[in-house]
Amino acid sequence: MPAEELPGSKAASVTAVTLSTGAVACGVCCVLPFALPATVLASTGTLLAWFVSMHLWVTVLAFLSVAGAWGWIAWQSRHTRRRPAASTLVMMAGSTVLLTVAVLWPLIEKSLISVLRA
Repeated sequence: MPAEELPGSKAASVTAVTLSTGAVACGVCCVLPFALPATVLASTGTLLAWFVSMHLWVTVLAFLSVAGAWGWIAWQSRHTRRRPAASTLVMMAGSTVLLTVAVLWPLIEKSLISVLRA
């Protein structure tokens, strides 16, 4: 049997637990909107810097992939004597355009930024 409890001690402990839980919840709700964007921006900056350092070899890999895909489509067309589907040609044209932008990006980046700043 527990030691003699003071009257109202159970109510005081329940109130303390409830208020401390409320304080933690309010702290999270108030601090999180300020801390989360800063954390996300810091992480995004690091991630973007990592992608920038990979630009050259990712572009080479993309060039090989697109060239290989065009070669595969040409081989399949000759082998089956059928034209590729229109959706395939549209997707490959889009891939080629995006690859061209990626290859030319070092040349167009400065002028694009100056246009966007104006």
